[in-house]
Amino acid sequence: MSWLVVLVLILHHAFYDWLLMEPVDVGGTFMGGGMAIQLYLIGWTVATLGMIVALLLRLPGAMFGWIGAGLVPLGIGAWWQLNYPDNAEEVIYSISRQGIGTFMLIGAMLLGSGLYARARRKTRALDREHMPVQFIVALMLAAFFIGVPLAIYKQQTMPHCAFSKEGQQLTVCLGDDDSERVIVD
Repeated sequence: MSWLVVLVLILHHAFYDWLLMEPVDVGGTFMGGGMAIQLYLIGWTVATLGMIVALLLRLPGAMFGWIGAGLVPLGIGAWWQLNYPDNAEEVIYSISRQGIGTFMLIGAMLLGSGLYARARRKTRALDREHMPVQFIVALMLAAFFIGVPLAIYKQQTMPHCAFSKEGQQLTVCLGDDDSERVIVD
């Protein structure tokens, strides 16, 4: 269970690192197109807090997860540093090369602290008294970090040009066919 939680936390880090470091053309968008950046940072922070909880409770594999959470931004950052768009002078992107470098620095700090802690950590025998607590915490972390994304994924999106039964407009109707109306319960 603990290794599953660690894998899911690394996947969360990879997902949010990719979204935060991907240069997206935001020129001509409302408020610079950075409306989702705060949500991505919150998601990244929550995943980091989950990893810290796993580390503090010494879940099996948590140290490797911390090291992996440091390697992920280094790899993604290196990819975007090498493949940064060439037209950066003419187009406004959501992140600059320096911003990607900042994320890579954070990844290097996570990696360095994980390697340092792993080298300094003393091996100890399994503590049978703490195993039920570790299992319960791992179960709760798995329920949160697997259950919440699945619940969000299962939500149905509103159809184009949706209206309630009372006639209230629920979505913005963009397009050529304004006569198409879907009534949503």
